[in-house]
Amino acid sequence: MKANLLRLLCLLLCLSANSFAKPVIVIDAGHGGQDRGGMPGQRIPEKGYCLDVSKRLEIALKRAGFQTVMTRRSDVFIPLGDRSAIANQYRGSVLVSIHFNGAANYDAHGIETYYHHGRDSAALASAIHRSVLAATGEEERRIRTRGFHVLRRTRGTAVLCELGFLTNKTEARRIDSSSYRQKLAEAIARAIVSRYR
Repeated sequence: MKANLLRLLCLLLCLSANSFAKPVIVIDAGHGGQDRGGMPGQRIPEKGYCLDVSKRLEIALKRAGFQTVMTRRSDVFIPLGDRSAIANQYRGSVLVSIHFNGAANYDAHGIETYYHHGRDSAALASAIHRSVLAATGEEERRIRTRGFHVLRRTRGTAVLCELGFLTNKTEARRIDSSSYRQKLAEAIARAIVSRYR
């Protein structure tokens, strides 16, 4: 009887430990409100696509058993400092910031992934980058280190995804497709799940 109770207690402790093993994923939908995103004069605003992919990513991660926090859920402006502060509220959290690119050269296209510091950030950036490229077949534009505010001021793991160029007509048409945005979200989710399962 005591042995059975002891085994049951061990099982419950193991299950409890596993439930806390996954980090909180803070999903940061770039821009919002008066901040359209993109370049000055860019015809297609970035903010709506960022929010759409972020919501899809949240659904995919929740299905995989992750706790998620969104920095915004609607078309509102959230200051950069508030975005990193949200991530910093959760010990050991992972911030994934969702963006789309723009360039004066309208031929520019492809996927870029950024991080600022830390081995885990570098590893997650690499995992997401590979997963998105495999899912989309888009041009590989490298993993880069940059001092973007949300990356620099987030204490834990932080990655920023540039998921294609809205200034490129061909790529913008793909991004405008809900099935393509779903593909982007699922690719990011797969990388996160494989990294933290």
